[in-house]
Amino acid sequence: MKIKLILFFFMFTLFFKLFAQDIENRIDLKSLFLLSLEQEKEKSIKNNNLIVNNNRFFIDNQRLINGLYSQSNYNSLTVLIQLLYTNHDILKSKQSKYLLDSVLYAKYEGLKEATLYEISKLYFKILNLKKQLQLNMKREKLLRQTLEFAKEREKIGINISEDLKSLYLQLRNVSVDRIKIYEEKAKLKQMLKLLLGKEFDNFNLKDYDLKSDEFLTKNESMIFYVNTKEKLNRISNKLASKYIDENIQISVMQSLLNSKKDKAKQDEYTQELLKKSKTVDEVINEHKNSNTNKPWNEEDFDKIVREKLPLYMNAKVTLKNNQNKKEVKNLKLTIKNQKSRIHNTISKNFHYLISNYKTINNSKISNKNAQRNYILNEKMYKKGDISLDTLLSAQKNMIISLLNKYNARYEYLQDIVAIYYNTGKIKAFAYDGIKNEFENSIF
Repeated sequence: MKIKLILFFFMFTLFFKLFAQDIENRIDLKSLFLLSLEQEKEKSIKNNNLIVNNNRFFIDNQRLINGLYSQSNYNSLTVLIQLLYTNHDILKSKQSKYLLDSVLYAKYEGLKEATLYEISKLYFKILNLKKQLQLNMKREKLLRQTLEFAKEREKIGINISEDLKSLYLQLRNVSVDRIKIYEEKAKLKQMLKLLLGKEFDNFNLKDYDLKSDEFLTKNESMIFYVNTKEKLNRISNKLASKYIDENIQISVMQSLLNSKKDKAKQDEYTQELLKKSKTVDEVINEHKNSNTNKPWNEEDFDKIVREKLPLYMNAKVTLKNNQNKKEVKNLKLTIKNQKSRIHNTISKNFHYLISNYKTINNSKISNKNAQRNYILNEKMYKKGDISLDTLLSAQKNMIISLLNKYNARYEYLQDIVAIYYNTGKIKAFAYDGIKNEFENSIF
C-alpha cells in the first residue's frame, strides 16, 4: 500500500511538473502582438513580400485587404507621398509639412499593423498543423485497430493477405505524411521567430476556438451581430464609415484635392487677366505701322518683350492648369474608388466569416454521420460483410470531416482578425482598451 502511495505521488508530481512546464512555454496571440509592437524594426513591402529586418515573408492574400499588407496598397501610399513632395508649392508650408508627417506616420503604423497581421496568419497556420498531426495520429490508431479486425476475419476463414498489404502501405503513407506536417510546422515556427526576432525554447501556441474570450464581441460570437442580411449591411456600413472617417490616407488626399481645386480657380482667374493682354501679332503689326527707325532701339525692344511676356505666361499657366485639372480629376476618382473598396472589403470579410461559420456547423453534422457510418462499417468488416476498401473509405470520410472543421475554425478566427485589421483596429488583440472602445462604438 505504501509503495502504491509513493508511486501515485511520484506520478502526480511528474504530471504536475509537465503541465506547469507546458503552461509556462505556452504563448498566446496577445503576447506576440505586444512583443512585436514593442520592437523597432526596419519594415517595407517589396515584390509582394513583407520585409522585416531583411527577412522576407511572402504576402499570400486570400482575403481582400485595406491595410498595407498588400503590394498595391503600399504602392498607392508611396505615390501619395511623392505627390505631396511634388505639390508642396500649392500647399501652405505648415500644411504641407503636416500632411507629409501624417502620411509618413500612416506608413510607419501601417507596416507595424501589417506585421501583426502576418503574425496572426502564421499563428493559425501552426495551430492548424498541430490539429493535422493529431488527426494523423488518430488515423494511425484506426489503421492499427483495423489490423486487429483483419485478424478476426482470418479466424472465420477469410484470406487477409491482401488486406494486410494494403494496411501496411497505408501505415507507411501516414508516417510519410506525419514527417511532412512536422517539417511544415517547424518551418512556420522558425518564420514566426524570425518575424519577432526572438528565440523561443520549445514553445507551444495557445489554442483558440469560437468561444475564446479574445474572439468574442461583448461576450457574444461576432456571427450573432451579422446573422441576418439587415444586420450584416448595418454593421458593415457602420464599420466602413468609421474607418473612412479615421483613415489618414483619405484625409490627406482630400486636403490635397482641396488645395488643387483652389489652385485651379487661381489659374483660371490668371488666365482671364492674361487673355486681355496684347498678342504677339498685335505687337508686331503695331511696330510695322509705326515710324520707329529700324533696328529697334533698347526702349522698343523692352516694349516688345513686355508685350510678348503675357502670351508666354498664358501658355505656361494654361499648361499648368490643364495638368492641375487632370490631377484633381484623378484624386476625386481615387478617393471615390478607395471608399468604395473599403466598403466592399469589409462586407466581403463578413461574408467569409459567415461562410466559415456554416462550414464549421456542417462539418460537425458531417462528422457525426461519418462516425456512425464508420462504427457500422467496422462491425460489418469484422463479420466479413464488406471489403477493406469500404472500411478505409469510411475512415477517411471521418478524418476529412474533422479536418474540415478545424480548417474552418481557424479560417473563422482569421476572418475576425481580418475584420479588425481592415478597420484599423488590429491592435485590439494587444490592448483591451482599444477592443472595448471599438465594440462600444460599433456593436
